[in-house]
Amino acid sequence: MLIKDLYLKDWRNGEENILSFSPQTTLICGENAAGKTNILEGICFFAAGKSFRGCKDKELIRFGCDVASADITYISNGVTSKMGVRLKKNAKKTFLKNGAPISKMSEFLGAFRCVIFTPDHLDLVKGAPEGRRRFIDMAICQSFPRHVASLNEYNRLLIQKNAHLKGNAVFDELLDVYDERMAALAANITVNRRKYIKALEESGKIFLFDMSEEREEMSLTYVTQSEGETANDIKESYLELFKEKRQTEKEKRQTVCGPQKDDLLIHINRKSARSYGSQGQQRSVVLALKLAEGEISRSLTGEYPVFLLDDVLSELDENRRDYILKRIEGRQVIITGCDESLSSLLPKAQVIKVESGKCL
Repeated sequence: MLIKDLYLKDWRNGEENILSFSPQTTLICGENAAGKTNILEGICFFAAGKSFRGCKDKELIRFGCDVASADITYISNGVTSKMGVRLKKNAKKTFLKNGAPISKMSEFLGAFRCVIFTPDHLDLVKGAPEGRRRFIDMAICQSFPRHVASLNEYNRLLIQKNAHLKGNAVFDELLDVYDERMAALAANITVNRRKYIKALEESGKIFLFDMSEEREEMSLTYVTQSEGETANDIKESYLELFKEKRQTEKEKRQTVCGPQKDDLLIHINRKSARSYGSQGQQRSVVLALKLAEGEISRSLTGEYPVFLLDDVLSELDENRRDYILKRIEGRQVIITGCDESLSSLLPKAQVIKVESGKCL
């Protein structure tokens, strides 16, 4: 997987930028708030269908403008393709593939794939469960695009059910309808997450073992409220949970069970990485998980994704920085940083400078 060109128009703080990337390493340099991350955000949008920063689409449109657009040309398995996205303040976003509109998100996701690594990911171990769920779901959606349909439909029903629970009159018959559909979707989400986390553990533990000079072994535990292994068993488990918690939900006026409560527990040598891991160990775990994400993508598609490193090299100590640079050698990598001296670490890298949203 290679990205050749990126075109951004009225995206964030940039009026217009046209970039071509090295098939190996590209270093994007600039001061804080110059617009470096905006470029990676534009690239990653084509892998996730939304901003990796978790913001609303309208926030990507340059101040004073009504429309923003992004286009990429990329190569996958030897075939060159183009994708585009159009964002409008008062309308739904539009996706294009090779010039033709795409109506379903599942047709868009999975075509272009990347692994994004930001300073926020360094808090993945000790941060809130929401961040770990977002990490897992974003990775799954690139390999299994239908996962996003289940997530979106479940979240839509969750909002509707919570609104009903907050209403003046709550009807059990309507809650039964919500619970039946949500249980089926929750089962699909749970099965996908469980499969991915198993693969993540198998690959990630190898990286951590290597990085720690065979001193540390990682294990992952998927924490969910449901029971059972098959989708049907999980669905039935959720139906029982919804029934059991019906009165509690009425009293709290919100849904209290479902995959929106799931978490990922990370252990190093059988101890909680969050409670007992040092900062260095926690960062090593995140590095291992991100490298594992790339390996899983390669095993499923036959090629490595594009690696995007957003100002993380300066956050890592020398050993971990050298390790990740060594492990992603031979793949396309796009790195951002404030200090142009990073080029000394990457003597063969293409260098792009950014000032006030403009690529020079």
